Amino acid sequence: MNYSAILVIARPGRLEAAVEAARRINGVEPHQTDPATDRFICTIEAATTDDEVRLFRTVSELADVFDVSLIEHRPDAS
Repeated sequence: MNYSAILVIARPGRLEAAVEAARRINGVEPHQTDPATDRFICTIEAATTDDEVRLFRTVSELADVFDVSLIEHRPDAS
């Protein structure tokens, strides 16, 4: 299994909507939020690196998301 941590920046005032949209994506789990900066951290869990990239792109394309950055990637951490 592969794991990544990502920083998600929501569009101004859209933090809660962005977190909820990310939460609905299988393999993506939102964690800590920072309402003052409209940012939150997610983990991505996927069987392959290609699947992780697909999930990263899915999060980055959410309507309420402004930007996504990779913080850490742990390939095949089994």
